[in-house]
Amino acid sequence: MNLSAALALLTVLASPAVADGFTVSSYTAAAIETAPEVRSAADAYAAADAALKGQAAAMILPTLSFAYNQYPYGHDPLGSYRYEHGRFAPRLGQAVTTANWNLFNSFQDLQKTRAAALARRAARSALTAAKQDRAFAAISAFYDLDSKTELLGVAQQNLKDQKQQYDQSLDLYKHGMKSLADLLKSETDWRSSELRIISAEADRKTALLAFNTLIDRGALDEAALTVNLQAGTTALPPVAADMVRALEIRPEVAKAREELDGARVALQQAVEGILPTLRVDAAWNKTRYADFPGAGSTIPNPNYNVGLTLSLPIGFNGFTQAWAISSARAEQRRAEAARRAAERTVKAELYTAYINLERVSSSYSVALLKEDISAKSLELVGRQYQQGAADAIRMNQAQNDYLNARVERALALHDIFIDRARYKRAVGDPLW
Repeated sequence: MNLSAALALLTVLASPAVADGFTVSSYTAAAIETAPEVRSAADAYAAADAALKGQAAAMILPTLSFAYNQYPYGHDPLGSYRYEHGRFAPRLGQAVTTANWNLFNSFQDLQKTRAAALARRAARSALTAAKQDRAFAAISAFYDLDSKTELLGVAQQNLKDQKQQYDQSLDLYKHGMKSLADLLKSETDWRSSELRIISAEADRKTALLAFNTLIDRGALDEAALTVNLQAGTTALPPVAADMVRALEIRPEVAKAREELDGARVALQQAVEGILPTLRVDAAWNKTRYADFPGAGSTIPNPNYNVGLTLSLPIGFNGFTQAWAISSARAEQRRAEAARRAAERTVKAELYTAYINLERVSSSYSVALLKEDISAKSLELVGRQYQQGAADAIRMNQAQNDYLNARVERALALHDIFIDRARYKRAVGDPLW
């Protein structure tokens, strides 16, 4: 991580939201900042941006060159091949300054600049896609950790209730109101709750590990989360309209389109490689001759000109250029297939995300009702159990129904937030 990235991360971690607990936005920002994939994509974009600027400068600006020659030992061609014995002096050398400005070269520089511009756009799309992937991973890890923490709390409460039931069953058994079978069933349920606690603790540690890994924290460092779990409206998004938008703004599709455009430019360059090249150059030269008698030239100094050059491509033999065109056409077909595959993937991801969001929204509504009903049922069966009108099996069933309802409600609520983020990612809307 470079210095600027480290300072940005420290700013995020030192913000009031993180000081009181990670929010989903602060955690997502930290995950993006520490992601090596995002840093790599950002560097690739910076390289492509610099390459485009360099190519644009090469296309537009003139070039300046400077050369200095001197022969301090041996036969000096600047001094009528007079033999020198190691004499060195600045005035005994020849300095040549040349300015050259290419005015036209059969649009070769323009094509190179177009290719560089498309490469930069593709790199920018790749950077956006990397940020989206890391942001979604962060949102999923955030809500998964909160979900596992809540499920651990549910398991702990269930263990407490099962222990309380066992104590109650033991008291009723001592007074002859419950059978030994009921007592053993209660103890079995209590031990099952202990096993559930072990599993819930392991699940939370796994979620905590994933949470910390994304922001380079210690593997099992505790994390306080500030979560606003208000499901809000359950209205489903307009998937048909979003599909049109997704095919326009999804970075993966944009990158595939830009690579296809780049392949088309490469094909044009390959075709141009078989044609003669016309160059128009403006040149200016000035020479400072060596300080020898007779040194110099009758050529005007400085001198300048505008020259026209018509030539075949370097290394022209027909076969090389033909195979270059064939290769470029194959690459264009590959890029076209990649674009269609990217669009197909986007369609599948968007409809899958929509179906999941539809399912979890409906599931959450039912889970709320189920939790309320199972709580009332448990309260009713609990009173009957105390009065001896219900056995341990029925009591255990009521407790399990309430436990499952709480788990289903918690999972559905957290899944709503994760699937909303998944849908936004499928559309292409920024998650950070």
